[in-house]
Amino acid sequence: MIIHKSPHYFLKLKGTFVSNCYHIRLRLFTKTTSNLQDRNHNTILNELKVPKASIRWFYASDVPISKPDWFNYQQTKEPESFIPFSEYDSKRLERNYQLSSTKPIEVNEDKLFEVDLEKLQLSPVYWEGPIYEVRRGLWFSSNGIPLSKKQTVEIEEAFNKLKPYLFTQNIEISKKTAKANKEKISKFNKLNQLNNKEQKEKEKLQDEINIYEHKIDYLSQKDLCKLSDGNVVLFFNKNQAAIFPETYNSFYQIDVIRYFGPSQVSLLGVNHIQRGYSEELKEGIFDKLSKNPLPSIADSFQLEFGSLFGNNKKGELKEAKKEEDHDIEDKYMQKYLEGDYDLETSKSKSNREIDHLILCIHGIGQVLGNKYESVNFTHNINVLRNTMKRVFEENDQYRKLISKSVDEEEVDPNNNRIQVLPISWRHRVDFNPQETGTSRLPSLSQLNVEGIKALRNIVGDVVLDILLYYEPKYLDQIFTAVTSELNRVYKLFKEKNPNFKGKVHILGHSLGSAIAFDILSGQSGTLTGSINVTKDITFEVENLFLAGSPVGMFKLLEGKNIKSRKSKDFQPTKEDNFVSPKCANLYNLFHPCDPVAYRIEPLVQPKFGDFRPVPVDFAVKGLNKQIKDLASFGDEITEKISSAARWLRISISNDEIIENPKSIEEQAKNENALGDIITSIAISDQDKDEAKKGKIKRKEIEGEVLKNLTNLNKSGRMDYSLPMGVLDFSLVSAVSAHISYFDDENTAGFLIKEVLTDRSKPVEKLIVSST
Repeated sequence: MIIHKSPHYFLKLKGTFVSNCYHIRLRLFTKTTSNLQDRNHNTILNELKVPKASIRWFYASDVPISKPDWFNYQQTKEPESFIPFSEYDSKRLERNYQLSSTKPIEVNEDKLFEVDLEKLQLSPVYWEGPIYEVRRGLWFSSNGIPLSKKQTVEIEEAFNKLKPYLFTQNIEISKKTAKANKEKISKFNKLNQLNNKEQKEKEKLQDEINIYEHKIDYLSQKDLCKLSDGNVVLFFNKNQAAIFPETYNSFYQIDVIRYFGPSQVSLLGVNHIQRGYSEELKEGIFDKLSKNPLPSIADSFQLEFGSLFGNNKKGELKEAKKEEDHDIEDKYMQKYLEGDYDLETSKSKSNREIDHLILCIHGIGQVLGNKYESVNFTHNINVLRNTMKRVFEENDQYRKLISKSVDEEEVDPNNNRIQVLPISWRHRVDFNPQETGTSRLPSLSQLNVEGIKALRNIVGDVVLDILLYYEPKYLDQIFTAVTSELNRVYKLFKEKNPNFKGKVHILGHSLGSAIAFDILSGQSGTLTGSINVTKDITFEVENLFLAGSPVGMFKLLEGKNIKSRKSKDFQPTKEDNFVSPKCANLYNLFHPCDPVAYRIEPLVQPKFGDFRPVPVDFAVKGLNKQIKDLASFGDEITEKISSAARWLRISISNDEIIENPKSIEEQAKNENALGDIITSIAISDQDKDEAKKGKIKRKEIEGEVLKNLTNLNKSGRMDYSLPMGVLDFSLVSAVSAHISYFDDENTAGFLIKEVLTDRSKPVEKLIVSST
């Protein structure tokens, strides 16, 4: 027997009533047996069961919850931009969330971040950095942003109570008062735009509508719920609803919103939301991320040094000055978060096998550090890591280096087996020379002469770094901070990767290279007794890479040579007239235009100064790629030539000097930072001409002469020069040359090659170029 209940029939379930406005018709089958009655009861329960929704986890990218203590940061606004975790990570987070797990969940590419499921926060694993909000995406705004935890909990509770999934598809509410669509939208928006000063016009409009004196009692409405934040949610069906201010409290306003339902009509103050993650939301989110390009490392400095590059950035600089420093940092960090990491992390990418760990050390950056280091260095390492992955994927010569140790079939083109991590230590050292200096002395910037000020600022900062580095009270702090951080990160990496049995390498940039070099030079040959983690490196270093390094100049000023260690038990002393870093291989990588970099081979033996540095090959397809760049960057050539011309007009007022190329060279030499970089514009052509004329000689070295080099690097060489691109005008490239090692694909290719190459045996013969 089928029982038809009237529209006024109420079904009571768990204390919640579903009224006639839902137009529910239930078919109840009555049988004599109790088993069948139970089965019918279960059928009803299943019909009323809450529909499942697709969950997707997100993290904020624009406004951090907190930053490390040295920022003195306080959150002043809610985040508005969110990035979805990969599907793999999202499922892991949801699974652990359902299990009420309290342990941090490692996420994102290479598991470099972790999520605290109790606090719903995302933080970096290996370095100190900003912490961002995490949201479990269940209810979403129309632009794909997951609603806050508080809103989501309240809306979901109302959803379970009101059961809008039982609403009929053709529900009609208050259509008698509805007029033409355009007229309804116009009057609705006009009403909500009027303020208190326009009360008379508002009253007139109310009279036209004729029902505004009737206010809605939210509790009496079966599709409405008032939220604690002053908003109201109106449910349309099983996955769509709208949020609007509680001031929209007249029957007319509510009826208009009901009338248009889930259709995306432009009603002022009404925001549509949906339950569950969908492909439509995914497409919109990823489209937005793709339109937010990742800035290059040099771009990060453009506002500060725009005049040097010949770009008209005055307007941007003026706007930037209006913003707080932390706002600018947050904007850069947002771009980095949205561009640095693979948003489609898979299980294989998240758990890839690692054979080599590279730990990267930055310099002091006293002035530049305050402005950029906190954001840039971590980003620089992310860029380097990604560039190394891309170069490895695009060039099979690097994959062949791995296939020598494993079967070729096992080589994954997406895994170079190298992990790169930043060593951030500057915040651990307390040095503020500007605060401790006396007011009777000027600042370094006040001593600057006219000229290329942006470039002088860079060099001035490096000079200040050097002064700080050689101040005894700071030197010990620096060594302790860097050594402790190296050991901490290595220990943590081993804990996170217990199967790691590979090699560890150190990469130091700028003054960071001098710090790394001096720390390794001060290490005892063998660790005996108790280990002091603030003084002793607790792991063996295979390769020490110096990039853009002033080490050569420093050791020359100290009057010390560079030599290999005579035995494993070597104990360094201050009385030694030489230094010996404790590593298997020492590399010195530099760009010809870098005003901070110096060679180190002549410090082994002065005659090695006649050897030309080893040119680093182009990482990807060499000259062919350069020609493609040349074809596509005609405008850039014009711009750079124009930039150089502007510099000549500003810096050189004497017509005779302008016409005399030798005078231009002399003028450049008088600029402390430039040296002779103008003459290096045509270095490649000069090399070819000199080779043809026999000025460049090739000679073979072996025996004891070669042994002096192979003891420090089994390849027989230490100085390596990065190639100059077709578009490298030295005058314009001097600043970017020093700061752009990390996003240079030739640097990436060089590191991959030297890290993966087997250097177990030293070379027995070596051909060098000399002049």
